[in-house]
Amino acid sequence: MAIAKRRKVLLPKRERTRAQIMNAALRLFAVKDAGETSIAEVSAEAEIANGTFYNYFKTKEELLEASALALAASLVAEAVRLMPDITDGAERMALGGMLFLKRARNDADWAWALIRIAAVAPRMSELLRAQPLKDMQKAIKAGKFSIDSEESALGLYIGALHYGIRNILEGRAKNKSHDVEMIAFVLKAFGVSATTAKNISQRAFDRAWKE
Repeated sequence: MAIAKRRKVLLPKRERTRAQIMNAALRLFAVKDAGETSIAEVSAEAEIANGTFYNYFKTKEELLEASALALAASLVAEAVRLMPDITDGAERMALGGMLFLKRARNDADWAWALIRIAAVAPRMSELLRAQPLKDMQKAIKAGKFSIDSEESALGLYIGALHYGIRNILEGRAKNKSHDVEMIAFVLKAFGVSATTAKNISQRAFDRAWKE
């Protein structure tokens, strides 16, 4: 009985310490390039010994991947909550993009960490590509998008979000109309008419900020 009780206590503690390390890393990534952040710095920020770090992550790359998953998962969870009734691929891509831009406006630390982790963690790119690609293919199949290269179109979408987030963080997009215009521009590049693109983007904006 004593051993079983001890295991129940240790498991939550391990989870808490792992979260403590990841949160410390994300705080550092918000102010410093992830590739330049050392394990010693993460350990100090988390207030643990260097040796303790290795009980949870074998390498900094493993920490980066875990951090990428955590950042992506938090936004995916919000998107899933807001999209259960949306089946149109173009509408889904617009709302997904708008949620990224909204999160950047509400949480600069999250946004800087996202950008800095994405620059050095290949897994992050995979995570950011997966759902938009499915929605894009759905829109193409439905005749909403006219795209010659899915890969190029996906690059345009993700690149626009990346630049849009930087515009917000660096003070070039203080007006939220920037977000509507950015998403509408991408939709127009995919073959959507200007009026329809603006309407879809505005609906996405209204839905994202209604929450």
